[in-house]
Amino acid sequence: MLKELTTRRAFVVCLVGVCLGWLLSACQSSPPDSSPPAPELTPHATPSSDVFQVNGIAAGAAWLRVTVPVVALTAPPPDGSVQLFLVLADPDGTYSYLLFPANRSGDAAEQFDLSAWPLEISLGDTSSKASLWVLAVNNRHYQAAEQYGLEALVASLGIGFHRWITQGDALDDPLAAIVSASAGALYEWFGGIDVVGQSMVTFQADESWNTAPTSHRSPDGGLNIVYTAQYLSADEAALIPTPSPDALTGAYTLTYDETFAGGQSSLHWYEGQDRTFTNALTDDAYEIRLTDIVQREFALSWGSIEDARFTDYRAEAEITLVEGDAQDARYGIWFNYQDDYNFIYFGIANDGRYRVAVILRNDNRLEIQDWQPHPAIRPGAATNTLSIEASPSGDITLGINGEPVASFNDRTFSGGSLAFFCYAKSVPTTCRLERLRIWERRAP
Repeated sequence: MLKELTTRRAFVVCLVGVCLGWLLSACQSSPPDSSPPAPELTPHATPSSDVFQVNGIAAGAAWLRVTVPVVALTAPPPDGSVQLFLVLADPDGTYSYLLFPANRSGDAAEQFDLSAWPLEISLGDTSSKASLWVLAVNNRHYQAAEQYGLEALVASLGIGFHRWITQGDALDDPLAAIVSASAGALYEWFGGIDVVGQSMVTFQADESWNTAPTSHRSPDGGLNIVYTAQYLSADEAALIPTPSPDALTGAYTLTYDETFAGGQSSLHWYEGQDRTFTNALTDDAYEIRLTDIVQREFALSWGSIEDARFTDYRAEAEITLVEGDAQDARYGIWFNYQDDYNFIYFGIANDGRYRVAVILRNDNRLEIQDWQPHPAIRPGAATNTLSIEASPSGDITLGINGEPVASFNDRTFSGGSLAFFCYAKSVPTTCRLERLRIWERRAP
């Protein structure tokens, strides 16, 4: 199974028992007089730096890297202000996207150099082609983009393009098809832009993927782009170092990169079994296998890191559901984990939903987000990447496959460990934590 998006976010550089029955379903809230205040949701914000980028890469897979050193405008708009959106997508696999500039409505330039931010995607055994889409727009009503959220906007275009090349009509205009399929979400933004130009280039596996520097003029005549493509085998990709999510400031240091190769981990994980579950380090994963259902309607198990605590950190967990016929499967991460009764719940379901909740003394202290569908989730038997950023001040940001899904402030816990959980209403069901990366902020 091709592994889904392992996020590299870039700001200027490429960086995104019975009593436990409540865990995977909505439950009764605390009494009104004891309910905490609502979470402080972060409003839509403009990224602080020039580039916002998410790359769809995964460990253990081959990559395709596309570099665009030139995007030239043949007919710049009268006010000279242009914003660029780039998406690289494999219809059988992952996608990546880039927005430039990401902190303003556009730049007054006739030519852009994006060679510092190559787009990268993972390729699977079935991958036969990939497409690059370049879109240049002039924002006549930039407030609509800011209101929607620049990160959400470029993510929507990335998801939309990936869906279009997978399921859409190749004769359609890509942008028009994406906007039409957005159920109105992109209408206001679309109504406030002028398209300066858009173009699409396709790379083929039977042509060895690699492409020497090539110039391409868009069919609408608005753009001329220069690009190269490089194929990296899985072994070559493994040699590329993983950057810190905040490489410019060096504020975060990658302290753990767990691939579980050979069934080993530098962290101490709970391992055990009974007739209903087996939790074990296996080759290339920390695995939970649910084997029986006893005295309740579901199977459930979890395992935590038992020898480490994190306070100011970022984490990415690459998690996989193995069985495609699992009934109501839910799996994910409990973070700021104190013990089995106190933590923050971040999970996804095999029907494409996610949930975020603060659990205190085995009760649902605060429902940040009840089960809600999200287009970034890969449903069924699939691999998804959950990202967590947590600080001592209580500011928390969560993402799924590179797409931001929740930002809030909660000071219930000042830090904690991490645990991986697996739940289903059918057995056997297997959930695998296949990679875990943790960056920690070090005091100066």
